[in-house]
Amino acid sequence: MNPSTISSSRFSTQQFEIWRESIAVVFDVERLSDDAETTFNASVDAFQLGDMVVTNADLGGQRYVRSPARVRRDGMDHFVLNLYCTGGWRAQTPRGEFEGRAGQVSVLDLSCELVSDEPNCSLVALFLPRSLVEDRLPNLGALHGGAPSGPYAALLAEYLGLLARRLPTLPAGDEQALSRATCEMLTACLAPSLANLEAARPGLELVLQRRAKRFIEARLHSAELSIDAICNAIGVSRRTLYRLFDQEGGVLRYIQSRRLERIKTVLSDSRETRRISEVAAEFGFLRSDHFARAFKQQYGQSARDIRALTTQHAEAGAEISPVRPSEGQGFDDWIRALHA
Repeated sequence: MNPSTISSSRFSTQQFEIWRESIAVVFDVERLSDDAETTFNASVDAFQLGDMVVTNADLGGQRYVRSPARVRRDGMDHFVLNLYCTGGWRAQTPRGEFEGRAGQVSVLDLSCELVSDEPNCSLVALFLPRSLVEDRLPNLGALHGGAPSGPYAALLAEYLGLLARRLPTLPAGDEQALSRATCEMLTACLAPSLANLEAARPGLELVLQRRAKRFIEARLHSAELSIDAICNAIGVSRRTLYRLFDQEGGVLRYIQSRRLERIKTVLSDSRETRRISEVAAEFGFLRSDHFARAFKQQYGQSARDIRALTTQHAEAGAEISPVRPSEGQGFDDWIRALHA
């Protein structure tokens, strides 16, 4: 990486399992049946653009999945805009089925369910936290799985393509200015499409739910996290709070799922040496049998299995590592940092 240009990284592999591990920060993936016996390729050039990540990728055919359980578990609250230079997509979402082709831009709301089948493609992807566009485009999630239409949508596609081509040569220090300019372009190009759509849920409820989730996320380790504490923090009744989390399986289930995910993240760190029971207790699981059952139910394997796999991966090290920059930072690390 040239230190005088915007931070970048490169990922390249022909091993689907390695790709699956990297993209798992956002999606669960599987090979498409028609491509199962063919050689798989994935190459991703990524650029850190302030609070955004831009990737330019060539990818083998695959299915991308964000299941209801996955959405509850990882708490991702980002948007992804994909410009398909070649290929296309066919997506299933709670709003219906959508498909698109090369030259179009898809909009994905990572807080929602998704199944998207995508053959071999080249695409430019823009990952950004909801907070960057929430005030400008409060109902952007209404486009989830689909594509904006009209002349402004074509302008957005041209902008994303130009951005991807220019990023490798742009000087370091311009990241925040480019991020702001990109937000302005998104607003100008997407607002006309959104003006013709009705959001799936009232805007106020969406805002309240996101406030509740942010409150929960910041207090997963706290014994003071309770229904009453959440209600007081966001100014709603218990009944309203329960309704806000109805699609999540209930607010208590959501909290447990997020705590389990945080524990899994800790146990997946090879530098973590505390006993599993200590880590679980930090996040409110004081009974080991209750924790063990909940963890196994959510992940299909025990916490000990996760720790054992972490140890194996650490020992394997460079033997299975894909091409990465020398400092070890890749697009998945940057996306994970956006989520942190």
